[in-house]
Amino acid sequence: MSYRVFSPQEYPLPYIIEDLNEWPITRLTEKREEFVRQVEESVYQKLKAKYPTEKELKEELSKILYQEKIRLTLTPWKADPKDERQFWNNVKSKYIQLDALNKESETTPDEITREIIYRYTNEIVGKFDPKIFSLARIVLPQFFGRILKAAPGKWFKTISANAKTIHEKIPITGNVEKIRALAKQGTVIVAPTHFSNMDSIMVGWVLNEVGLPAFLYGAGLNLFSIKILSSFMSNLGAYKVDRRKKNGFYLETLKTYSREAIQSGAHSIFFPGGTRSRSGSLEKRLKLGLLGTAVEAQKNHYKHFNKETAPKVFVVPLIINYHFVLEAESLINDYLKETGKEKFLKENDEYSTSYKMIKFIFKFLSASSSLAISFGEPMDVIGNNVDMNGDSYNQLGHKIDVRNYFVTNGELTDDQQREDEYTRMLGEKIVGQYFKYNVVLTSHLVCFASFELLRKKYKSVDLYTLLRTPPEDIKIPATELNEAIERLKERLKEMNKNNEVLLSPEIRFTTDKLIEHGMTNINLYHAHSPLEKSTDGSYYYSEDLKLLYYYHNRLEGYNLEKQV
Repeated sequence: MSYRVFSPQEYPLPYIIEDLNEWPITRLTEKREEFVRQVEESVYQKLKAKYPTEKELKEELSKILYQEKIRLTLTPWKADPKDERQFWNNVKSKYIQLDALNKESETTPDEITREIIYRYTNEIVGKFDPKIFSLARIVLPQFFGRILKAAPGKWFKTISANAKTIHEKIPITGNVEKIRALAKQGTVIVAPTHFSNMDSIMVGWVLNEVGLPAFLYGAGLNLFSIKILSSFMSNLGAYKVDRRKKNGFYLETLKTYSREAIQSGAHSIFFPGGTRSRSGSLEKRLKLGLLGTAVEAQKNHYKHFNKETAPKVFVVPLIINYHFVLEAESLINDYLKETGKEKFLKENDEYSTSYKMIKFIFKFLSASSSLAISFGEPMDVIGNNVDMNGDSYNQLGHKIDVRNYFVTNGELTDDQQREDEYTRMLGEKIVGQYFKYNVVLTSHLVCFASFELLRKKYKSVDLYTLLRTPPEDIKIPATELNEAIERLKERLKEMNKNNEVLLSPEIRFTTDKLIEHGMTNINLYHAHSPLEKSTDGSYYYSEDLKLLYYYHNRLEGYNLEKQV
C-alpha cells in the first residue's frame, strides 16, 4: 500500500489540535475529581456483581489483606506512599471488627471495599499539565539534538558541529498521515514493543513529532522514586502501575481507569508485552488485560451513541528497534535464570536514581548509532484494517460494520467470553504486525547468523551448555559467516518483497560492509563484545555468548534458521 512518506526536514509535524487546552488528556485532567468518582463507582459496581454476597466479599477482602501484607513485607519501594502501612493496618483493624464476637462493627464489608477502591483509584490516576508539557516540548528536543550532534566523549567540543539531525538518526516509518487522520476522528491506542527503559521516552517523542496530542501511559510505580522522572511523569499523563499488586480489586481498578479514559476520548499507550522483553525477541505472547479495555470501550460507545455518531477506537502497533540495548546483559541473565517465571523477576535498577537515568539517556543518544521506529497498520479493536475515514475492512477487503460484532439477535449485548475472544484476536493481529513491520538491523542479522553457526557446530548440546562454551572454542570461520549472511540477505530481500518484514538500508550493503556495520554498532556500549573479528581476519569470536544470543533472538520467529 502506498502512502505519503514525510522527509526528515518536515518534522516535527503540526499538531492535529493546535490548542493544548483542547487536547482530550487536558480536558480529562480538568474534570479529574469527577472522573475519579466515576471510576470508583464503576469499579464498585463491577465488584458487587462479582462478589454478590457478604460472605464472598469478606473472603476476597481477607485475600487482599494477606497479599498486601506480603507486598509490604517482602517488596517495599521508595515510591510507596508514606502512610501505606498505616492505611493497611487501619483496614485490617476494621476487617477484624467484622468478625469480632458480641461486638457491633462500626463498618461494613461494602465500606471497606469502597475505601480500598478509593485508595487504589487515587494512586493510579495521573494528570496532565499543558505548561509542563510546553516546557518539555522546548527543552527535550534541544537536549536530544545537542547530544545527537556529539560523538561520545566529545560533546562540548562538537555542540555546534554539523551532524545528522535527530530525524535522520531516528527515521519514522509508517502511514503517519492515516494515523493523524484517525486521531481526529476517534481514540488511538498505540501498542509498542518493549525492549528498553528508553522505550517510553522514544514513544513519547515520536508521537509528539508526528503531531499527535499527548497520550496517557502507564508507568511502573517504582519509576516514581526517581525525583526528576517523577516530576515530569506526574504532570505529563502518566498513570501509576504497581506490578506487585495482583489482587482482583486493584486489577479491576486499573482496567476500569483505562476503559473510562478511552471512553472519554483520551489517547493511550499500552505496552502489551507487559515488561521489557528479557530474551530480546519480539513479543509473541501479550498480556491482554488493558487491550480488553479498548474492546469494552468500543462496545460501550455503541451502547451510548447511535450507529452514525459512535466514536471509534483504533489500535496502532509500534515497533522500536535498537542496535544495542543498554540493559541487555541484565535482561538476558534474568531470562536465562527465570525462564517461564516472570513474576519472580526482580526489577533491574538501571533507572533507580536521577543520575543513572540521565547517564542512561546520555549514553544512548550520544552513541554514534541509529535506531528504527516503525508504525504498523492501524486497526479497529477486532484487528481489522481501517482506512483514512476509520471504516473497517475484513481480510477479503469488504467494508464491515464493527458494531455488528457486539450484536446478538439484533441487540447490543454484554458477553465477556465473546469480548475476551475479540481481545485474543486483536493480540494475535498486533503480534503479526510486530513481525511484519519489524526493521531488520545489521547488528541483529550478524548476531543471528553467528549464533546459529555456533548452535549447529555444537548441535549435540543444549542451550545452557552452549552458553558456557570456553572462549577458546568460540571460533566462527569468516568464510562461513559471509556465506550465511549472503543466504540470509537473499531470503530477507524476498520476505521484504512479500511484505513480511522491513529492512534497514544497510542490509543491502556488501556482505563485508554489512558485517562491519553490524559488529561496530553492537559493540558500541557493552564492556564485553558480543562479536569480534580476529586480528588476522580469519574468524570471529564472542566475549559474551549470552549477549550474542540476546541480539540473535530479535530475528527469532521468521524461520530463518534453515538459511544458516
